[in-house]
Amino acid sequence: MIRKWCRFVFFRNLAAFTCTIFFVFCSMFCSAQNFNDLIISEIMADPTPSKGLPEKEFIELYNRSDKPIELNKFRLTYNTTTVTFPSFLLKSKNYVLVSSKANEKDFQIYGDVIGLNSFSLLNTGTTLVLKNPQNKTIFSVTYSDKWYEKGKNQGFSLEMIDTDFPCVEEGNWISSSADLQGSPAKENAAKMSKPDLSPPILTRLEFSGTTNVKLIFSEKLDSLSALSVNAYSFDKSLTIKQISVESPQNKNVNLTLNTSLAENTIYKLSVKNIADCSGNVLLLSEASLGNIKPADSGNVVLNEVLFNPKMNGEDFVEIYNRSDKIISLKNWSLANVDENGKIANFKTIATTDFILLPKQFLVITRNVKVVQNQYFKAVKTNFLEISSLPSFPDEAGSVVLMNESQKIFDRFDYSDKMHHPLIDDKSGVSLEKVNYNFASNIVSNWQSAASSEGFGTPGYANSQGIVDIQETVFKVEPAVFTPDGDGQNEVTNLTFKLYPNAFIANVQVFDIDGRLVKQIAQNQLLGVNTSIEWDGKNSQNQVVPAGYYIFLAELFNPNGEKKEFRGKVVVGSRF
Repeated sequence: MIRKWCRFVFFRNLAAFTCTIFFVFCSMFCSAQNFNDLIISEIMADPTPSKGLPEKEFIELYNRSDKPIELNKFRLTYNTTTVTFPSFLLKSKNYVLVSSKANEKDFQIYGDVIGLNSFSLLNTGTTLVLKNPQNKTIFSVTYSDKWYEKGKNQGFSLEMIDTDFPCVEEGNWISSSADLQGSPAKENAAKMSKPDLSPPILTRLEFSGTTNVKLIFSEKLDSLSALSVNAYSFDKSLTIKQISVESPQNKNVNLTLNTSLAENTIYKLSVKNIADCSGNVLLLSEASLGNIKPADSGNVVLNEVLFNPKMNGEDFVEIYNRSDKIISLKNWSLANVDENGKIANFKTIATTDFILLPKQFLVITRNVKVVQNQYFKAVKTNFLEISSLPSFPDEAGSVVLMNESQKIFDRFDYSDKMHHPLIDDKSGVSLEKVNYNFASNIVSNWQSAASSEGFGTPGYANSQGIVDIQETVFKVEPAVFTPDGDGQNEVTNLTFKLYPNAFIANVQVFDIDGRLVKQIAQNQLLGVNTSIEWDGKNSQNQVVPAGYYIFLAELFNPNGEKKEFRGKVVVGSRF
């Protein structure tokens, strides 16, 4: 690029002098110094089959800064390989394609190309790191094959959606929508405004020994705020000796404690004022920790299974720690039973000390984001994403939970016939354990999740769980409400606490003269604790006149049991 610039100078001596000055100038001012000045904005890791682009791997660099960047002696690290860039001046707000030196001619028709002596990408994902000549990390991304749109992976590039927020990884990359399935050396087809407005989340803790705690966050952190000693505090006089952030991902913070954790003690950790690298601040998050204890049989059980997911959904398995112990899931696994009746298809849950706290639910799945998007009440902190699950057929199969010694801790042999008989479409409906203190091989101890919970309760108490409920309760609250649009007492709720469970409900509202006003539930599968809301409107979606109204709730279950409840409510109005 320097030689091209020099061609405009016609006098040889002047050209040599000018080029020298320009080279010195660029050495001083054209090297990226700030994080994310230079970014990777497109990744073609799996180029076959092609829609016109060369079937060759490439990445695209974009200069976000307001000045040119001389790439000479920049380094790209991928897998276990580091390769150095040749001289190339990348202008401000410009793109350049990077591939193997052998592929340069194939890509030149698309724009500027840099050929590297070594270049190879993994289809399933890896970490790519850009460092400047001063060995400072300028950009990194850990891409994944889960970032592609369904059905748009092979032959498609991954494009960054909003280059103003390059710190964001998952959610800010998507399959290219370009006709060629990639847009090398030019603005991404996927480009749109997608600002990062959410603070980081402390997703979980891991332990190593009795004095080392790893904090795992949901996204890249601002390293300065993450290294602040004022960002972390423990109760019970526990203090921190050292803090470090794992580079280049910048998602994990390691705390070294001054003293070991005491036996049989639960500590509380408070994390505050930590920013992600987009500048969003986590004001406060709290977590519990303590010494890891070995699990005994029955401490951890299978609690919920989704084996027939919704369209574009994912299977999940939920486990529950019934004990008062802090248990590590390191080297635990999920498996199934093969056609010969043998335990097979072991899938490791965690290779590090992933902690399961006392009374904690944990959902294990291939794609956390998909499950959380499909179940609106999912508790996001109670999820663990693993690379693969055993096969769980839709009609019948088995789920086996094993500890680090491959001892069977729990086993559930399921069938779609275990679902409530009135559920026509069983896709997306999980089977929940009714009582986690009872064995998983009791068929009656499993029920379909309630429709009021979206047919699944990933990460929280089961809708059909009856551990603490031994009697039936029905009530209307509030007994007087005013659906007048002022934001106060706009609705009333019919609350059911049912024992036993698996009831179907039909609920109607009548006026004082016995005329039907509205049916607010029809063949609704209830959970053990369910609320059905009435907003004071009739079947024509009009607010009813003030006065008394009667609820009639008719319930029945597959065992032939029937229940009938009546309740009264007053619809008021402003004078």
